[in-house]
Amino acid sequence: MLEQIRNPLERWSMRNLDSSASVRFTDILFTTDLSAAAERALPYAVEIAGRYHAKLHAVHVVQPDAYVFVPPAPWPQSEDGAKEFRQQGRRRLDEQLREIPHEILFEQGETWPTLEEIIRNKEIDLIVLSTHGRTGFGKALLGSVAEQIFRQAVCPVLTVGPHTSPKPRSHAELNCILYATDFSPESLAGAPYAISLAREHRAQLVLFHCLEKDGDIPTFLHTLRDIVPFGTDLRCEPDCVVERGRPAEKILEAAEGHGADLIVLGVHGADGRPAKTMRFARTGVYRIVTQAKCPVLTVRG
Repeated sequence: MLEQIRNPLERWSMRNLDSSASVRFTDILFTTDLSAAAERALPYAVEIAGRYHAKLHAVHVVQPDAYVFVPPAPWPQSEDGAKEFRQQGRRRLDEQLREIPHEILFEQGETWPTLEEIIRNKEIDLIVLSTHGRTGFGKALLGSVAEQIFRQAVCPVLTVGPHTSPKPRSHAELNCILYATDFSPESLAGAPYAISLAREHRAQLVLFHCLEKDGDIPTFLHTLRDIVPFGTDLRCEPDCVVERGRPAEKILEAAEGHGADLIVLGVHGADGRPAKTMRFARTGVYRIVTQAKCPVLTVRG
């Protein structure tokens, strides 16, 4: 079992020895429906854009008959009212982003195809969004766009879920980052981002692995330490944690116990298939994204 883990870890180490230093965010997309819920994600978009000197693209897709992130009730019912609502939203965004390079895009069309085109044309390397994590009928609304972003976006996605406490821009710092891995090639894709963000924010880095079956915890602790290349300029030594149990449950517990400001996960690559909401809703990634008390960064492997 350990040899199966060491092989992908060794291949990752050879390929990424210097990659943690080369991770860069130059163009960040913040997608918004102009609601208060969407604005929970904005401080994190601004914080990361400022740290990496990136340009922030704030995007609202005008699709009055299908608002997927919030119920339609907050929206004005008349066409004139909706137009004024969007104008106010644009002015508010422009004011909130005045201190960083940015552009505000209001586009018409189907939400995901429109976002996908912007991601491609602007060469977006990070998407920031918020979700409600609704259950029941609302879950289908979440799945229609947010899941497509999770499954098909080729760049990392930072999601601010419904249990994340709202923060003003000045308090969205990342002081503790938890990176969870099962040592698969897919999960190791998140390591360079976790390391880079920890270095850029001078944050405590927590490396976490969950044992669902038998295994020697000291051996896995040693393997976790090997993820961070020698000589990486972190504020302090990473904290390595190995626990037994169900991964999603333990990751959530560890993030809360360590006071994590961000969870980083490497996940399976985009497959281009249509979203299957109920299948996705049963995955550990869905549970972590919708129940975490801090934002979650998912990176495609």
